[in-house]
Amino acid sequence: MSLEPDAEHAARALEDVQRRRDQAIEAQRQPRWFSIAWGTNLFLVFAAPDLLSLLHLQPWWPWCSGVLAPLTVAFLIGQYTRWGRSLLGLPPVLQVRGIVSPGLAEWRTPRRMVVFLGVVGVVFLTCGVFLTYIPYWHLLMGIALGLATMLQSNRQSERLKSLGSLGYAHDRS
Repeated sequence: MSLEPDAEHAARALEDVQRRRDQAIEAQRQPRWFSIAWGTNLFLVFAAPDLLSLLHLQPWWPWCSGVLAPLTVAFLIGQYTRWGRSLLGLPPVLQVRGIVSPGLAEWRTPRRMVVFLGVVGVVFLTCGVFLTYIPYWHLLMGIALGLATMLQSNRQSERLKSLGSLGYAHDRS
């Protein structure tokens, strides 16, 4: 009896590994209620200053911020901590290292991440300065962020699947 598997058995094992990778990626989709609630919260946080002034409700600003700030913190804790995700019924965070082969994940070096975050920070600050000249920019930003959060695409899971397939092809060679 040979210790090495035959080609058919090895191919089935590799297909099973790829199927399990795909299942792990599919399990990462957040529930629809969470996306809608988080998007609504982001809309209200950003749009509240303009909405309250448009509706002549400026005296309500302390109450509004007193409710939205803890709600935002609760959403962030629920989204980015293990116990918060389990409390909200969200799937656990997927470790990308288990999906993508190590060679594909090496581009995330600390130096590159610092440069990337620096560029994003400069762009963000520049846009923030220019946005102050646009009337009702809080409202526009709230609409954009709220809709982007509510109407999430499957792009992330599809990207992870394609990277997993690349790693799968890399593992076979």
